[in-house]
Amino acid sequence: MKKTTPFPLCVLAAFALGATEPSLEIVATSTNLVVTEHVQVSLVLKLPPVPGAYAEAQPPFLNQRAPHVTCSFLEGEWKSEALDRGDPRVPLAPDQMPRRGGRSGPAFTLNNYVTDSLSAMMDDPFDMFDGMDPFGRLGPKRQLFPFKVGREADKGWRLEIAVAPWRATAPGTVRLDPVTVEVPLITGVRRGRDRFNRAVDAPVLSNVVLRTAPLTLTVAEPPAAGRPASWCGAIASNLTVSATLDAKVCTAGDPLTFTLEIAGAANPSSVYPPDFSNAFTGSIFRLDAASLKTETLSASRRFSWRIRSVKAGTVEFPSLSVSYYDLDRRAYVTRTTESIPVQVKAGLQVVLTDDDGGEEFPLPDGIDLDPRGAEARPLLPHLALAALLFLVSPVLFLCIRFAPPVRRRISAYNAAYRKARAFGVCRRALKSRNAARRAAAIRKFFTVRYGVNGAAVTAADAQRLMSPDYSEEDVALVVTNLQTHDAQVYSAKPGAGVVALLLAAGLCLGGAAQDASDAARAAFSYKRASSLAVQAADEAGFRRAADAYRDCLDAGADNATIYQNLGACLLLSGDARGARAAFDCAERRGGETSSTARGLRAALARQTNNPRAELSPARIFLKPHVSWSVDTRLVCAAAVWAFLWLVALLPAGALRRFLLTACLVAFCAASISVGVSLVEEHHGTEVLHAQK
Repeated sequence: MKKTTPFPLCVLAAFALGATEPSLEIVATSTNLVVTEHVQVSLVLKLPPVPGAYAEAQPPFLNQRAPHVTCSFLEGEWKSEALDRGDPRVPLAPDQMPRRGGRSGPAFTLNNYVTDSLSAMMDDPFDMFDGMDPFGRLGPKRQLFPFKVGREADKGWRLEIAVAPWRATAPGTVRLDPVTVEVPLITGVRRGRDRFNRAVDAPVLSNVVLRTAPLTLTVAEPPAAGRPASWCGAIASNLTVSATLDAKVCTAGDPLTFTLEIAGAANPSSVYPPDFSNAFTGSIFRLDAASLKTETLSASRRFSWRIRSVKAGTVEFPSLSVSYYDLDRRAYVTRTTESIPVQVKAGLQVVLTDDDGGEEFPLPDGIDLDPRGAEARPLLPHLALAALLFLVSPVLFLCIRFAPPVRRRISAYNAAYRKARAFGVCRRALKSRNAARRAAAIRKFFTVRYGVNGAAVTAADAQRLMSPDYSEEDVALVVTNLQTHDAQVYSAKPGAGVVALLLAAGLCLGGAAQDASDAARAAFSYKRASSLAVQAADEAGFRRAADAYRDCLDAGADNATIYQNLGACLLLSGDARGARAAFDCAERRGGETSSTARGLRAALARQTNNPRAELSPARIFLKPHVSWSVDTRLVCAAAVWAFLWLVALLPAGALRRFLLTACLVAFCAASISVGVSLVEEHHGTEVLHAQK
C-alpha cells in the first residue's frame, strides 16, 4: 500500500518548492482601448502544485460539481456606454458544451441564470436534479463556460475562462467589479475502497473562495497628434484598399465610375472617404465630389464617384493615399492604391477647366459637340397631340352617352325638314350671282329631295324628276341654270388647273428652300459657337461663345444641348444668374440629367458664393416635375384627362369615385407642373435675352 503525506505536510512541501497561494485575477487583452477595438476579458485562476500521488491530477477535475463564478458585470441588467457586449446567457455551441464523467471535462458555472425551457436542462439526464429544493421545485440553472487548464512554470496549475468578448463603442472609463470564485482544492488524502472493495487512496477536497481585484478599462479615440490628412476613420489591424475604374478605354468627356473599397476595419460603418482634392489637382482627371455614393458591406465599405478626363491620350489615373489607425502598432499607417492606365480617345465633349483659381467651386460638364445640337426641338413639340387628346375625350364621352337617341331623332327630323324645304332653299340660292353656288344648290336639291347623286344629274334628268311635283316655271328655272353651268364647265381653259398646280408647287418648294436655308444657318452658327467655346480660355472668350450660342437660338436651333452649352459658357464668363436660367431651360426640354443637375449646382454655388451649396430639397419630393420634360408632362396630363372621361362612363360606385378622384388629382398636378414650367420658361428667356 502506498503511503501518503498528511495535508499539512503537503502544504509545507508545496511552499518549500516555491509555490504560491491560490489566486484569481481579471485579465483583459488590453486595458487602454481605442474606439471599435475588440477586447477579451478572462478570469485566470492559479493553483499551487500538489505533491505526491496527485501531482499530475487537475484539481477541479476531481470534483463532480463545476467551480462556480459570481460575476456582477455579466448579469443581464449590467450596462455600459463605452462597451458593447452580447447576452452572456446565450447557449454555447454543441461542440463547446461541457460534459462529465468519461466524456469531456467540467466547466465553470457562471452566476445563476434561468433557462429558457426545461429541454435546455437535458444535456445530462441527471443534471436536472442538481438544483432541486426539498419541495421538489426546479431552481435556477447555472450557465456553463468551458475553461482551459495548463501548467505554470513552477508546475502549478493555470485555469483561464474567457467570459466577455466585447467591443469598445465610445470614449469612456469602465470599472469591472471584483469577481468571486468558489473552487475545490485537495486538502488531504484518505484511505478508502473502490467498487471492488480494494483499499485505495482518495483525495480530500475542500471548497476555497477566491476574490479578484477590480479592473478598469479606458476607451479613447485615436490620438489627434500625428493624424494624417488622408485618414479615413478606420481602426484596424490590417486594412486593405483597392481602387478600380469601370472602363480603361473611354472617350474624352465621358463619365467614368471610380470605385474605392476599404476592407478590414473593425467597424466598417465608421469609415469615410478621405479628401482627394489635392490628389486631383493638376491631374487630367476631374472628380465630381457631389456624385459620391456609399455602400456598406459585411466587412468593407465601398465608395464610388463620377470622374471625367480633361483631354485625350494614354494617361494614368493617379494613385491615392488612405490612412488608418493600426491597433497592433498603435500608430497611423498609410496605404496607397495602384495607378490605373487609361486610354482616352477624342470625343464629342470637351471638359471645361477653370483657370481663375476657383477650383473649389464645382464646374459644369463639358461642351457637347454633338451635331444634333443644331436641330430645332421646341419646348412643346407634342402640342397638337395633346390638344387632340384634350378634345377627343369629352367629345367621345358625349357621343357615347347622348348620341344614339338624339342622332335618330335629329336625323329623322332633318330628313323631313330638308325634303320639305329643299326647293325653297334651292330657289333662294339660284338668285345668287355666283355660278358655283347656284350649281351646288341644284345638286344639293336633287340629293335631298330625290335621294340621287346630284353631281350626275343632267338637264334631261332634272326635267324628268321635277315634272310630276313642280310647276313648269319652277322646272324651267332649275333646268336653265343647270344647262348654263354645264356649258361653262366644258368651255373652261384646260391650262388653268395646271397653272394653279404649278403655282402651289412653287410655293411649297419655296417654303422648303426657306426651311433648308434656316437649317443650314443654324448648323453653321452651332459649329461656330462650339469652336469658340473649345478655344475659350478666359471670361471674354466664354462670353463670345455664349453670344454665338444665342445666335444659334435666334437661327431656330432650340434643344437641350444648346442650352446646356450656353449655361456652361455663361457660368465661366461670370454670369451665374444667366447660367442658371440656361440650365433650367435645358432641364425643361430634356428632363433632369447628371449634366443639368451638376450645372445647376455649379451655378447656385457661384450665385451664393458657397462651394458646397446644394439644390433645393423640394426637387426630391417633386421628382416628376424636374425629371420629365415639359412635353412629356403635357402629354401625361392629356392622357389623364382622356382617362378621366372614360372613367366617367363607369357605373356609379366606390370604384368610380376613387378613380375619378385619383384622375382629378393627377390631372391637376400635371397641369400645375406644366403651367409653372411655362412661366419659368418665360422668365428664363427674358433673363437670357437681357444679358445679351
